[in-house]
Amino acid sequence: MERALALAQQALALNDSLPTAHSLLSIAYAQKQQYDQALAEGERAVALDPNYADSYAVQAEVLNFAGRPEEALQSVEQAMRLNPRSPPWYLFWLGATYRMTGRYAEAIATLKEVISRNPNFIYAHLELAGSYLGQWIAQQSPAAQTLAPAVAAGQRALALHDSLHWNHQVLGSIYLYQQQYEQALAEMERAVALAPTEADSHAALAMVLSYMGRSEDALEAAADRAEHA
Repeated sequence: MERALALAQQALALNDSLPTAHSLLSIAYAQKQQYDQALAEGERAVALDPNYADSYAVQAEVLNFAGRPEEALQSVEQAMRLNPRSPPWYLFWLGATYRMTGRYAEAIATLKEVISRNPNFIYAHLELAGSYLGQWIAQQSPAAQTLAPAVAAGQRALALHDSLHWNHQVLGSIYLYQQQYEQALAEMERAVALAPTEADSHAALAMVLSYMGRSEDALEAAADRAEHA
């Protein structure tokens, strides 16, 4: 992450008029949760070339990281208007943004299209699992009565990348809603082992332990979460 930030800054030092360099710097700042700087760089990229679709797609990614999915949707839709032959990563962020705005049926349809074009796109399977789970929780569709599609998508993501903590965390969440507590616990413990400094992993583990009635262990996991927040 630090290297990516340094490289983007070096590129801008050589030529400040490159939209791509500003977009890369925007992503680097977003990954460091420095959202004001990230959004400023994204806006600079768009201003330098308002017809360059990738800048809008990157800005959508950053806006999602910053918790502003409604604005992200406008940005990714503009990217797709400028480039109707949208690459899979545009569609991925469209699907992710649909999920974040609670439009689960549209998210599922979009993410399925991404996967049809790129079957090994790990994060598309992960987002698909989350979209199925969200649809089931919201009960937005009669077809959303089972979590089986969510489990299948989560397991596919896991098969593609077993060492990504998010995969275990999402699958653990699905197992939790299925009341398969031992499987949920195993996945959350694996997530913590893979990413011991990630606060969200500890929080997810604490939630599972709480559902299992292990209040003292849940409090310990919550304390670990606070330590890494």
